Amino acid sequence: MKTKLVLWAIQTTNEQPEEKVLLALELHPDENKVTAWVFGGENASQEFSDQLMNHWRKGEAVAFPESAVKFVQDLSASSNLLPDSLRPEKEELLKRSQTEWLFIVLSTKLYRAYLAELEELHENINKLEFYDKASWDTMKSFWDKVQSQINEQNLFREHADLLRERTNAIFAQMKQLRSVEDTAFETEAKKNYDDTVARLENIESQLGTTETSRLFEELKQIQKEFKNLKLTRSLRSDLWNRIDESFKIVKGKRSGVSTTTNNNSQNTGSPEVRLSRRIEGLQEAIQKMEESISRDQQELDIQNKKIASPDSSQLETQLREVRAKLIQERIDSKNVKLDDMRKTLTELSSRSKTAAPETEAVVGTETDESEITIL
Repeated sequence: MKTKLVLWAIQTTNEQPEEKVLLALELHPDENKVTAWVFGGENASQEFSDQLMNHWRKGEAVAFPESAVKFVQDLSASSNLLPDSLRPEKEELLKRSQTEWLFIVLSTKLYRAYLAELEELHENINKLEFYDKASWDTMKSFWDKVQSQINEQNLFREHADLLRERTNAIFAQMKQLRSVEDTAFETEAKKNYDDTVARLENIESQLGTTETSRLFEELKQIQKEFKNLKLTRSLRSDLWNRIDESFKIVKGKRSGVSTTTNNNSQNTGSPEVRLSRRIEGLQEAIQKMEESISRDQQELDIQNKKIASPDSSQLETQLREVRAKLIQERIDSKNVKLDDMRKTLTELSSRSKTAAPETEAVVGTETDESEITIL
């Protein structure tokens, strides 16, 4: 930030109509004031001007003569930096500097406001004993606001760097709290995985000693509970594959038992096998659709929160309202498809219980599954 200016001027006084003088002006952004020194007589020399230009403007100390006249005034867009008795030789330079200094003052005020807000956020976060997602989101919203001003070049680099450094330190502090929570979650996820695998192994060990229909119902219950289990992404994927494997083992055993009464069941393309595969595929498609709707709902909640924020401008609010409407329409459309898929699953499950041969395909099943792959 260039906060110092050196230039020549003509001074008019009652004692001396015109005198060439040297001026030195310094801005104090935090105080919104400008200090000016007037050097006349033998002090208004080219040598002293060079010292001010080459050293004082760059922050180096320069001894000012005691005879220098000093005055201080507020900086504003409506008043002049110099009194009427001083006429600068480069008036455009003075006007341009005044405008730049006004920008510096406003930018500094913005920086100070962000700094105060950051201090308050830090105080609240220091009180946390556990990770709090709401506090994380608040910090993220704060930084998004600062980043927007940085992108618009309304903050100076040194101020932006200081805000970034302090914000990163607070995020690092919150990440430590989150790591403790993540460790606890991973421990619970591993236990849920091991317990479910043990249940699957117990079911498989009973094959041949009990009715496969009961084991199949137990597998369906495990599959139902799977959706709400706390699991990491990798464990969820592994456990889903393990449940699928158990289904295949039990269904294979059930098909093998039925060979004593119906030789046609040995064919993997039999109506019973095809029906079972359709049910299994539809259950997976329903789960994917439910997860997709859940993600959309989370996004909609975030948009509605931003719409309600008093910090948003009218244009930002209008854009977010349109986006929220698009998301809601998408959710409504998916819910219609999900209802249709559930009706289809109910019909197929009823058909499976009666062990009736599969006839015509139910309209909507295949198209619903293709919709899932798109979302």
